[in-house]
Amino acid sequence: MKRFAIICLSSLVVLATIQRPVMAQPKVNPQILEKIKAALPETAPAKPKQPRKVLLFSKTNGFRHGSIPVGVASLTMLGKETGAFTATHSEDDAMFEPATLKQFDAVIMVNTTGELFRPRKLPADAAAKKKALEREERLKKSLVDFVKSGKGLGGTHSATDTYKNWKEYNVMMGGAFDGHPWHTEVPVRLLDTGHPLNKVFQGKGFTVRDEIYQFRADTAQRTERKMLLSLDPSWDQLSKGKRKDGFYPVSWISAYGQGRTFYCSLGHRNEIYHNPHVLEHYLAGFQYILGDLAADATPAKTP
Repeated sequence: MKRFAIICLSSLVVLATIQRPVMAQPKVNPQILEKIKAALPETAPAKPKQPRKVLLFSKTNGFRHGSIPVGVASLTMLGKETGAFTATHSEDDAMFEPATLKQFDAVIMVNTTGELFRPRKLPADAAAKKKALEREERLKKSLVDFVKSGKGLGGTHSATDTYKNWKEYNVMMGGAFDGHPWHTEVPVRLLDTGHPLNKVFQGKGFTVRDEIYQFRADTAQRTERKMLLSLDPSWDQLSKGKRKDGFYPVSWISAYGQGRTFYCSLGHRNEIYHNPHVLEHYLAGFQYILGDLAADATPAKTP
């Protein structure tokens, strides 16, 4: 009996190691949930070609945004109430193992930060460190293969403050965070007024209060992806940014292999996730990466 108990205990330890618990998210204030519900679009811009499954991933290996619980609740409700997709939320990077990841049609990075597929601190033991780094490379390859195969990758706000030194991720997501000189009400212009993802704005620019990112100069280029929104170049506070080209994009889409990507830098503040116009823009972007909403992703020919 003692031997049996030891075997069972060992099995439970192994199982617990494999099935690491997902971080529990704080409950969202009911009043905020009501605001989200009131802000949701009544219908999706496109009818799904088939039932869609989306992984909402919000693990952080760096700064952790307080808006993550609200963002996860909002995007889950956005898919459910419009019928566009069913969301599964996790912070367990084992979800990116190829056999698990393949069940999803798209991954949306909800304010992720840092090197997601490795421990915050690598083991001191050489063999354990090697194993952790090999696992990281396997999961990175799994994500790349997933998108290249025809699936989708989306991101909100700090999804670009994630794996900033992994070039392939920077190419997929489109930008690498390089500071946020603005956290105020900013004027946003439409770079393509007739684009399906910009339809909600009815051809007009708008103002929004949020923490606004700028991106590393070798990323977020107009000639590499279809830019949708940017800060208005006539804004008198634009000089706080450091990009020589003076271009500060907010939202874009791109093709990657057979797949599609969408990113919007809005999402630092809770209220972004119950802003009806932003939610409708998000939804159109998510339906684009899912392959349900046709949209031009052709980059500009000149900067």
